[in-house]
Formats: sequence, structure tokens, C-alpha cells
Amino acid sequence: MTPRLMVSPLSGMIRARILAIFLLGALMLPSAGRAQYQWETRHTEAFTLEPAESFQFRVPFADIQVRSWKLVVDGQNQVCDLSVLRVKDESLLYFQTHESRHEVLIPWGTGEEVIVVINNGPAKATYTVKFLGPPSDQVHAAYSFHVNRALEDFASGRRLDAQDQCQIALRQNPQDAVAKVLLASFLREGRFYTRASVLVEEALLGDLPREMRRLAEDLQSELVVLRAPLAPEIQQSIDKVAELISQNDGERAVKICNEVLDKSELPLRAKSRLHLLRGQSLDLQERDFEAVDAFTTALGLARSKAEEAVIYFHMGRLYSKMGNSAQARGAFTMALQSGLPSGLELQARENLQAIESHPDN
Repeated sequence: MTPRLMVSPLSGMIRARILAIFLLGALMLPSAGRAQYQWETRHTEAFTLEPAESFQFRVPFADIQVRSWKLVVDGQNQVCDLSVLRVKDESLLYFQTHESRHEVLIPWGTGEEVIVVINNGPAKATYTVKFLGPPSDQVHAAYSFHVNRALEDFASGRRLDAQDQCQIALRQNPQDAVAKVLLASFLREGRFYTRASVLVEEALLGDLPREMRRLAEDLQSELVVLRAPLAPEIQQSIDKVAELISQNDGERAVKICNEVLDKSELPLRAKSRLHLLRGQSLDLQERDFEAVDAFTTALGLARSKAEEAVIYFHMGRLYSKMGNSAQARGAFTMALQSGLPSGLELQARENLQAIESHPDN
């Protein structure tokens, strides 16, 4: 039994709203969708099973071209067991026993296919099977199999798994613009701004649904702000502090940092950079605990993994000087994992090697 539901793949306002919420890290698509519209019956079929008889059927994406749909199996007063298996990854979407009515919300998209198995109870029974979908004027454009898995992983708090699913989707189809937008959003959350920007630009050149395009454009605008150059006067102050640090003039460097931080309306990136420089300046003056506080503040304000890497590097050097090998090891390890420039990477590895060769220091 396979219903033939040929639905126009148009995107409605609901889908735009749900995707916007998703990119902000709130709700999963299907659960949000339930609250937004009344399901419409797309196909109904009734059939009778003998006691303990089983019946199964397949539903491929080609038969129901929607973003998600609902399967309803109703036996009135008779109970049955129902299982729904996703074919591609052999995952069990649903399994319940001894129920007279089953409702299953099924995430859906290109490449999806499920097997539905009904196991009748001890008495002869007639079951009504319904396929419910969104109203025809509110149909969600369907995504690819791995994009759907990415949405599910993200909604469950597994961002790295969601990121992996998007990467798989792009390996299978390098032109999957939706996967690029979602992957860019995950990378933006992880503060990999440059790579996220490249993906968004590529996605905007591709075939995107209108609402997803708006989301991609919003993400692109945000990334432009995050990567924008600093105002000239702020950059000049930062350059001056860096010069003073190179001259071992920590006292004057700290003074400039304090003046700029106290008087200026600064973007977070500038604040992070100034607190990092302030920590280095305090380190030069042997004001170690104040330097730790400055580095910690800088880390909390950092807007990219690259910034975090440099801060962790300087924290590692400070902890080493203070004789705290455990924290130094942790800081250098985090610096390397976050991606240091080549020169600092070599120094970090040398410091780690020195710590490992003298573990009791």
C-alpha cells in the first residue's frame, strides 16, 4: 500500500519560522510544526487482519513529497503492535505494543524510505491506516536524508554529530545548498567564521528555498560584522600596546589598555584583544594572578577559535612560569586543538614536550 501524494515543493511561512528558530538553536522542525497547523488526511485505507497476522508495507519519498508527515493506525477497540523502520540507516523510528491507536510523526526528505509493520493482536480486527500531511498551501520543501539527520542531531544537542551529517551530505552532493547553510550555522556557533563565510557565499550562489535564502543572508550579514576590521583609532592603540610589549614596557602597555577599555565603546573582538594584551603586559610585571584574570576575561570575550588558541597559548606560558604544570599542559593542549599559527604551534609543542619530560615540576 503506497499512497501517491504529489505535492508541490513550495515553502510556506511556517517553514521559514521553524528554520529561523532552528538556526537560533531552539526547536526541532517536526515538533514545532505540530503546533503550527492542522494535519490533513492525504490517504486512507482499511484492511482486516486475522489473529496474530502481520502486515507490512513500504513508503518511499517519491510517494509523499513533503517535509514531514504523520502515520496513524487506528484499530478502534482492538490492539496491535506497530514498528516503523527507516530503511537507509536501519534505525527504528517507532515501536509500541498493545495499542489500539498509534500516531507516528515521520521526518521526511530526499532519499527517505520507511517500512511499516503491523502485528495484529489475539482477535480478528480491522485497522484504518491514515497518512496525514500539512495543508497543501503550507507544504515544507523536503531536505536530503543527511540534512534531516543533522536537524535531528542538532535538536538533541549533538552539534558535532549534526555537523558531521552536513559534511556527509556535501560529500554525496557538493551542490546541496541547504546543507551548506546549516553547516555554516554550526561553524558560526563554533566560531569558525572564515569557513562559515565561504560556505554561506557558496550556498547563496546555489538553489535555495526563499526562506532559507533569507536565513543565509542574515547569517552572512552577521559574519560580516564579526569579521569586520576595527576602527582605526582602536587598531592604533592595539598596535601601540603590542609594540610596548615587544619592548618589555609592561607598565605603559597596561596603562594604555586600561584607558582604552575604560573610555571606548568597543566590539567584543577588540575587548578580547585588549584583555589579552593586558594579560601579557601584567605578565611582564610579574603580576601573575592579575594576568591570569586578564587572560580569562579575554577568553570569555573571544569570538573565534583562532583568538581562543592564542589566548590559551599565553595562559600556558604563564602557568608554566608559575610552576603549575597541570594547568599549563591543559592550556597548551587547548591552544593546539583550537588551531595556532605555525610559529606559536611549534612553541606550544615544545612547551608540552618539556612538561611531559618533567611531569613532577
